[in-house]
Amino acid sequence: MASIEQTESRSNFWSIGVRHVVYAALGAALYGGLSYLSNFIQLPSAGNVSLRPAIVIPLLFAVLYGPWVGLFAGGVGNILGDWLGGGFYWNWDVGNALIGFIAGVAIFYTLGRYNTTRRIVIAELFSAIGIIVGLAFASYTEIWLSKISFTTATLGYLTPAALSDLVNGLILLPILLVAYNAAVRRTGRG
Repeated sequence: MASIEQTESRSNFWSIGVRHVVYAALGAALYGGLSYLSNFIQLPSAGNVSLRPAIVIPLLFAVLYGPWVGLFAGGVGNILGDWLGGGFYWNWDVGNALIGFIAGVAIFYTLGRYNTTRRIVIAELFSAIGIIVGLAFASYTEIWLSKISFTTATLGYLTPAALSDLVNGLILLPILLVAYNAAVRRTGRG
């Protein structure tokens, strides 16, 4: 039987409050700035795909504060990073928004608490699904936008982008969640 706290948290799963708006803006700003700084590190033999350790930012904000925060941090953060770099690629912005949104669904199963291995694995699983779905959207829309083949979209965009984001995100996310848990315990909120 679910506790009252779990029921209340799950009923607020789709809500957006002031706290969510603040975290969404902070996540977008951090992601935009950090992605801009790493966009120059291009992966070899990949169509305009960069090494992106900053992908952990929308993943972290999503699993801690929910899908709407993740959607905003991923989508708007990517727009900021592209804008700072002098470009705009709407399909990749939507793909990054999908990454954050799907990763944020983990909060439904974890209640935003990542104090066990099981809960961290749930966050990793939803983050991996988000990365694959979001980048598949962005990569396969390139077939229409850039007139490339399915093979080029898969091997030149999706595969290197997904592998880079999976490696970066799934290594850095548990490290940040453990650090977040330690900080929460130290302040007595956990």
